Formats: sequence, structure tokens, C-alpha cells
Amino acid sequence: MGIPILSEILGLVDTAVDKIFPDANKREEIKLKMKLNLIEQALTEKKLVFQDLQNARELYKEELREKGVYKWVKSLRALVRPVIAYISISFYVYAKYKGIELSGMDYSLIGGVFAFYFGLRHLEKRKGAA
Repeated sequence: MGIPILSEILGLVDTAVDKIFPDANKREEIKLKMKLNLIEQALTEKKLVFQDLQNARELYKEELREKGVYKWVKSLRALVRPVIAYISISFYVYAKYKGIELSGMDYSLIGGVFAFYFGLRHLEKRKGAA
């Protein structure tokens, strides 16, 4: 559950409780309890997703160490991200050069590749996580 969605849901809670409960004191108490519950659930969900990703990454690293994968196989695996990124860049440059009209979905896909490879990967390397 993202923050913009959460803020919209919290706004709906305010509106719904105001319409249902006539007593002002009880309304505020119910609003606070419901909002607190929603926020706690959202945080728990985010923590679980993050833990799942971390566990998957650790298991994958451990699996590679245990199997003793050849260095050339590791190098080949490491080429997948750069090849996809450079193909996307090449397609974007080619489309601009040839005047091919790109849709919003095309821009989203190419932008996602750029952000993943050049943005997020750089941050992972700086933190030492990759």
C-alpha cells in the first residue's frame, strides 16, 4: 500500500465516520483507532515485503556460494542487466533518430529500465548490497 493510496483511504475514513456517528467525541476516537490500525497494517505489510526481498537475496547469494559456480557463468549472468539497458537505450535513440512515435507505455518501459539500471543499481553498489 503506497503512501498516496494510504492518505486517500485515511481521508475516506474521516468522511465515513463523520457520516455514520453523530457524537463528535466518539467520532474522533473511532477515527483515531481506525487510522492507527490502517497505518500499522501498511507498515507491517511494507516490513514483510522488505524482509522477503532481503531473505530471497541472501538465499540466492548462499546458493551461488554453495554450488561453486564457474567464474565465466557468473560473468555471463552479470551481462544480462547491461545488455538489456543498452538495448533499451539503443532503441530509444533509434526511435528518436528515425522519428518513430513512442507511446506513454514505451516511455514508461524505457524509463523503468533507465531507473533500475542506472539509478537503483548505482545506489545498491554504493551501499555494498550488490
